Amino acid sequence: MSQLNHTDVIQDITDKLNRAEITLGQAVHAIRTRLYQLTQADYARLCKVSEKTLREVEKGNTDPRLSIVERLLRPGGMALAARVITNRVQTMSERVQANSQNS
Repeated sequence: MSQLNHTDVIQDITDKLNRAEITLGQAVHAIRTRLYQLTQADYARLCKVSEKTLREVEKGNTDPRLSIVERLLRPGGMALAARVITNRVQTMSERVQANSQNS
């Protein structure tokens, strides 16, 4: 894969993650398949995690430790970061009203 294509794929994955269009597991799957065309066995070996762990992360069936997430993202040139998203908290009367409208 050319450097331009590699950069485009990483940007696409990053954009989709930022817009919450894909899960962490889907991002790991995209890194593994779109960037490297590796099997789960080969990517797990590269990341120094078990095949089972990789499979479960990709399926979204586990809540992996941060160290595992870092290992799985690193080959894609990505790292885990946190950002604060502030949501407006509804008052109790607003929640009651919203629930009664949905019933």
